[in-house]
Amino acid sequence: MMPAYERRIIHLELAERDDVTTESIGEEPERRVIIRPYP
Repeated sequence: MMPAYERRIIHLELAERDDVTTESIGEEPERRVIIRPYP
């Protein structure tokens, strides 16, 4: 579980990278970030 502002920080920081992709899954309050290698 992660607050929305922490998920946003992760998405913004990793958006600059070409080798990974991020997505948020689940419903509050158990929403989480998935980080995957970019194919």
